[in-house]
Amino acid sequence: MRVPTSILRRNVLKRGPLQVKPFIISRSFHPSIKRLIDYDPYQILGIDKSADAKQIKKAYYDLVKKYHPDVNKEKDVEKKFHKIQQSYEILRDKEKKSQYDQFGPSAFDENGNANPFGGAGAGGAGGGNPFAGFGGGGFGRASSGGNPFGGMGFDFEDLFREAFAGGRGSAGGRAGGSRAHFVTEHVGDNVEVLKSVPFKDSIFGSKVTINYKVVDSCGTCSGSGLKKGAKKKTCPTCHGSGQTTHVMGGFHMASTCPTCQGTGVSISRADECGTCHGNGVQEVPKSTTIDIPPGISDGSRIRIPGAGDAPLVTKDEYNQVRNGDLIIRVSVQKDPVFKREKNDLVVNQEILMTTAALGGEIVVPTLDGQKIKLKVRPGVQSGRKLIIPEKGVPINRNLDDRGNLDVVLNVKTLVPENPTQTALLEALADAFNDKNANRTDADWRSELEDSLNNEKYEEVDEKDLHPSKLARIGKVLGKFFNFDADKSKRDNEK
Repeated sequence: MRVPTSILRRNVLKRGPLQVKPFIISRSFHPSIKRLIDYDPYQILGIDKSADAKQIKKAYYDLVKKYHPDVNKEKDVEKKFHKIQQSYEILRDKEKKSQYDQFGPSAFDENGNANPFGGAGAGGAGGGNPFAGFGGGGFGRASSGGNPFGGMGFDFEDLFREAFAGGRGSAGGRAGGSRAHFVTEHVGDNVEVLKSVPFKDSIFGSKVTINYKVVDSCGTCSGSGLKKGAKKKTCPTCHGSGQTTHVMGGFHMASTCPTCQGTGVSISRADECGTCHGNGVQEVPKSTTIDIPPGISDGSRIRIPGAGDAPLVTKDEYNQVRNGDLIIRVSVQKDPVFKREKNDLVVNQEILMTTAALGGEIVVPTLDGQKIKLKVRPGVQSGRKLIIPEKGVPINRNLDDRGNLDVVLNVKTLVPENPTQTALLEALADAFNDKNANRTDADWRSELEDSLNNEKYEEVDEKDLHPSKLARIGKVLGKFFNFDADKSKRDNEK
């Protein structure tokens, strides 16, 4: 609601009758009763006396956003907002601030004007104008066509521009040369790429080339989204503030402007870059070569800063853009011989039964490419682990500090393929008094049965220990039918 200046002036003049002084010191008129400010500007702004200009300004902007009459509908909010205005006017000026620090509240009247009788000089800011604290317009909006907040003693567009770092005063530039230049940083998304590497490369490291696609700044307009020589214009929806206000249930709700996405500026269709269509970015293929560190494990991620997507904003002096990161997820291929267990490599080595029994030497491969000859003691059992130091995985990417190579022995049973081999194995069984092994001699079973004292045992074939699904089904059905047959027989007997 707009309050006319004339009404405001009348309200102020009602505070006391004016008297004409018989002699003039510095002004023609003075109120008969000079009311002094009844508050502490530092306390109103919530700052200490040691606060610098930047802290004063920040505190003022925070309070303006909270207690502006167009936003805050609390009772007496205009009076509180007026005190905030006056406190800022006093403390922002070095001379006024010095006067208040020296003389206290007696240095200024209730309108924030210098009091010539309170210790401050007659030439202080304000000049006797009782409306200086209001900026000449009181609360409310100015006449149409101008800045609706011009009468508040500050530029509301400048407030939004500096407080939210998203507003624009003019197309592609500042609204005023003396105003601070705030920059918003935008960060793009990360891009993740899966890269498969051979097992050996994961152990010793290598260089790999990554081909991928990212959203990057347009090469034609260098990310501005504009044709050559064109400029951005103030957003027609939010008028450069970057935000729109909606009234919902009596509350004023602020949200990001849907037209400019909070940037405060827009690009007309006629000024759009022909390559990126005003977006400032486009999808492009890229290729990069990276180092796979030694000892990297499956599923590890390698991050390349700044090699990801660019943010989906156009570049200008108010927007600082930074690309996201490229994240490479490493998938290690399996090796037919070696497998990894933490910092150790494991290889399964088969040895013949005779070697395991008599001892001997075996040749073991390594991932380095060389072969190692190992001596095996007589009677070694299957599953025995032999450890070769410093032939495993590099520890902490250090090729000079490696884990172990574990050689797991797997004893291979001999299977005779001719009568000679069968005879030799039977002789070996006889030599070791193995009466359980098969013999080609027909009398060996009767001798075995005699040695078992004619005890009866249930015979189970090895193939029946792990029957197939079909065999298990057949066995169940067989029991079922046999049961039915026995039942019919009993019924017939009755």
